[in-house]
Amino acid sequence: MAKKIVIVGGGISGLTAAVYGAKAGFDVTLYEQHTVAGGECTGWNRDGYYIDNCIHWMMGTTPGSDLYRLWETVGAVGEGIEIRRFPAMYTSELEGQKLTLWQDADRTEREMLALAPADAKEIRQLMRFCRLARKVQIPAKIPSELMGPGDGLRMLLTMGDALKIFRAYQGMNVQDLMDRFSHPLIRCLISDFTPADSQASSFVMAYGNFISGDGGIPAGGSRAMADRMRRKAEDLGVRIVTGKAVEKIRIDENAGHAASVLLASGEEVPCDYVIPACDMSVTFGRLLPKDRMGDLLREMYADRKAYPVYNTFQTALAVDSAENPIETETIWNCPEMVFTPGMGERITVKSYAYEPDFAPAGKQILQTLQGGRENVYEYWVRLYQDPQAYQREKIRLAERTREQLELHFPQLKGRLTVLDAWTPMTYTRYCSAYKGFYQAFSISKDSAKLPYPPAWMEGIDNVVLAGQWITPPGGLPGSATAGKFAIQRILKKEGRAFRL
Repeated sequence: MAKKIVIVGGGISGLTAAVYGAKAGFDVTLYEQHTVAGGECTGWNRDGYYIDNCIHWMMGTTPGSDLYRLWETVGAVGEGIEIRRFPAMYTSELEGQKLTLWQDADRTEREMLALAPADAKEIRQLMRFCRLARKVQIPAKIPSELMGPGDGLRMLLTMGDALKIFRAYQGMNVQDLMDRFSHPLIRCLISDFTPADSQASSFVMAYGNFISGDGGIPAGGSRAMADRMRRKAEDLGVRIVTGKAVEKIRIDENAGHAASVLLASGEEVPCDYVIPACDMSVTFGRLLPKDRMGDLLREMYADRKAYPVYNTFQTALAVDSAENPIETETIWNCPEMVFTPGMGERITVKSYAYEPDFAPAGKQILQTLQGGRENVYEYWVRLYQDPQAYQREKIRLAERTREQLELHFPQLKGRLTVLDAWTPMTYTRYCSAYKGFYQAFSISKDSAKLPYPPAWMEGIDNVVLAGQWITPPGGLPGSATAGKFAIQRILKKEGRAFRL
C-alpha cells in the first residue's frame, strides 16, 4: 500500500510537493484553508476586471534550466502556454528624469553613462556583473545535502559566476551599492527593486536573469498558473481539500514522529508523512509548538534587523481607454502618499495591457504598489480593530492614489476608477502571512552565512518543512523548489531513488 503524505497549504510549494509526491507513487492529500488553491499566487475579479496578485515576472520561463523543467513538470509552463516577455524590467523616475532597465543591457549601460558620466567606472563594473549573472541558474535539481560529487561539479559549473558575484559584493547591502554612485536617479534605480538593507547581489542577480531573456509571465497570470498546477495534481490522483484548515499535527512523542493531523472540524487524519507548506508562523504556533523551531529559524524571527520583512499598500484601477497608457512598469516619488511612518515615498504602477482578457473590451487595468517597512503592519492591525475605519482608510488612500496617478500621468486624467485596494491585513486574513508579508524574510548583510533553515525537524522523523520561508527571500522559485525537495528528502528516507 502506498504511504500517505498530508500536505498543509495549497500554495505553490504545496502544489509542487503534491505533483512530485503523486508522481513518486505516494498517496497524497493536500489541505488548503482558503476556498481555492494557489496561496498568494492568485487573483480575483472586480466589476468585470481581473486583478492579478502575484507574478510581475518569473524566473525559470526559458527552456533548458532545471527550474524550467520543474515548472514544466507541475504544469506552470510548457507546450501551448505562451510566455509574455517585455523589452524592459522597469523605469525609475526622479525629478523629471527617467532611467530604464532594458533587456538590452548595452542600451541600459549607454543610457546610464549618458545620464551620469561621473559614475562611469561604477556603472561599467555594475553592468559587467549583471551580464555575468545572465549565466546563473537557480539550483532546482536536488537538495544540497543529497548531492554527490558529480552534482557538486555540475553545480559549480552553473553557479561559478554566481560565486564571483557574491564575492564581489560580500558584506554589502543595497544601500552600500547605492553609495557607490553619485547620481540620485541611479541610486533610486537600484533601490527600487530591492530594499536598502537587502544583499547588494540581489539586484545584480535579478537584472542578470532578466537580460538573459528569462523573467517572463505565463499567459493568464497568477490564478491561471496556480489553477493549471491544481489540475495537474488532481489528474495525478492528489486529493485537494479546500475550505478546511489543519489545526494541529499530532506527535507521538515516544515514537518521535507525527501520527496524524487534526482538522479544525475535529476530524483526525492518519498519515505517514506531513509536509507543512504553509506560513512558518502557522507551522510553529498552531500546527506545532514554537519550541519545535530549529535554532536558525528561531533566530530569524527574533532578529528583526538581520531578517526584515516588508509591507505594501496596493490598488487596482480601471482605465477608460483602449490604449496602453503606460509603456513600462514605472516607479516615481510620491511623498503625498506617506500616510504613516515607515511607508516609502516610491510608488510603482504597472499596466496589464499585455493580457486583454483582464479588462472589458475598450478598457485597461492598472495596479499600484507602495512599499513600507514591517512596522507599518501595526498601523493596519490597529485600524482593523474597527472594520469601518479600516475600510474608510483603504478607500481614502486608494482615491488619493488615483489623484496622484492623474497628476503624474496627465493622459490618465478623468479616466481612472478605483476597483479595489488591499493591505497587509489582506494577506494575513487569506494566507495567514507573517506580519502581512507575501514573501519571506529578506537576507541582509547581518544575516547568518547559511541562510536556509533545515527542512527536517529535530526529534520528529516524518515532518519535512516546505514553503518559501525556508528559502529566504522566498518568492515563486524558492516556493517551488522547496516543495520538490521535500518529496526528494522523503524518498531518500524511504531508501528509494530520489533523482526525480
